Amino acid sequence: MSIFATVSLYSVGKVRNMGLAWIGFHDQEYRLVVKGLPLEIIHRLQKDGAASNFELDPKNGSIISIDTHYWKCLAIELCKKANVKLMLQTLVVDTIREGNRITGVVIENKSGRQMVTGNIIIDCSGDGDVAAHGGVAWEKGRKTDGLVQVPTLIFRLGGIDRAEFIRGCKDRHYNFREWFWPYPELWKKTIDRLDEMEVILAEGFSGVVDAARQKGEYSIPESRIVGVKLHHPDQFLVVMTRVFGFDPTNATNINESYSKVYQQIPELLRFFRKWAPGFANAYLLEIAPLLGVRESRRIMGDYVLTGEDVIKGQQFPDVVALGGYHIDIHRPSGTWIESVNTETYDIPLRCLIAKDVDGLMMAGKCLSATHEGLASTRVIPICMAQGQAVGTAAALAVAKGVTPRDINITKLQKTLIDQGVELRQSLEKPDPSVIERIGKFPKEYQPTSGESDEATQVKDNWVS
Repeated sequence: MSIFATVSLYSVGKVRNMGLAWIGFHDQEYRLVVKGLPLEIIHRLQKDGAASNFELDPKNGSIISIDTHYWKCLAIELCKKANVKLMLQTLVVDTIREGNRITGVVIENKSGRQMVTGNIIIDCSGDGDVAAHGGVAWEKGRKTDGLVQVPTLIFRLGGIDRAEFIRGCKDRHYNFREWFWPYPELWKKTIDRLDEMEVILAEGFSGVVDAARQKGEYSIPESRIVGVKLHHPDQFLVVMTRVFGFDPTNATNINESYSKVYQQIPELLRFFRKWAPGFANAYLLEIAPLLGVRESRRIMGDYVLTGEDVIKGQQFPDVVALGGYHIDIHRPSGTWIESVNTETYDIPLRCLIAKDVDGLMMAGKCLSATHEGLASTRVIPICMAQGQAVGTAAALAVAKGVTPRDINITKLQKTLIDQGVELRQSLEKPDPSVIERIGKFPKEYQPTSGESDEATQVKDNWVS
């Protein structure tokens, strides 16, 4: 018996480009909700000096900065030690379906076209490619118009003056964390921690962007400076390229999108050098190898995780992973982000089993969720947690000769817990001292602008 997972290290990196800053390990009360294999990887990177400490954050729960190239080496090492057969530079070009059962995939690489079969196929392609080729139900985009979240090609700058950047962040006129503006106490707590922070998020500076736009020196759709001051003192990760009308399942559209975002990078570099504090001597270090696609096909499963589920912190009897990241929608036709706070929520096994067929599971961006639900589950650690869950479930199902739907859920949960996964069995109550030190947003929804920002009218950034 065999399990074949249509996932490679290449597609894992596809989740968020270079993966230099990971968010989603902690919930919005600063509790570590993603553990297991993702946390083991972080501890290994930290031990080898290739990752920062966790930086707690009121909006994102936490953020951690890693050395992405070292992570690639570690990922290969871990796969080899686990006797994983890697097939890099390989594409799935078709799915083998026998009646209502998915039994394999057709792949192509330098060795030509091949067929790989398995008792259970796991689609972690990020685009639901196996499901689509196999005639399995899927959805894409938001209900109103089918548009997905805008993608971003991130890039990394060097030559940053950390002290000057921090001075700019402390200047309230710059408004470097726009989310915090209505909450002076929260703003002060963050400002007071800046000098000691290894990793600093920037989600603001809208006045600077507006001024540059008025001078004719900025035409990018993004209306704020969005990025991460990394744990390397002179490096900054820019998360600002974007293109509207993106379709991750259309090759022509994808090519046009790459053309658009590559043209934006030189302009953004000039903008940072002239307008952003601490960036006068900035230079381009690296462009991500792949466009950061936040949303693509979502395979329909036995249960569809909703935005309401994640907001209310829904619990399920078949929980196999947790999440606590806010709903984070980079608006498909706007220039900013729609954010809704969440409670710690369960991801049930049923979201990871494709409906109406046997033999197909999924994890990552193509899990069974709505547009809003995916906006929380899509970040790297939560995707990894799903991957550990489906891999373990598939192994147990194969060992017992049953389908994933028929496995003993208690046995699966115990196995995951034994692997160090958090399924609420050791989730502690929020620590008041941590909340007092970091600060906390109120639970109610904070409305954000963006759908009608001036930059939305920059039609050159739409693709057909």
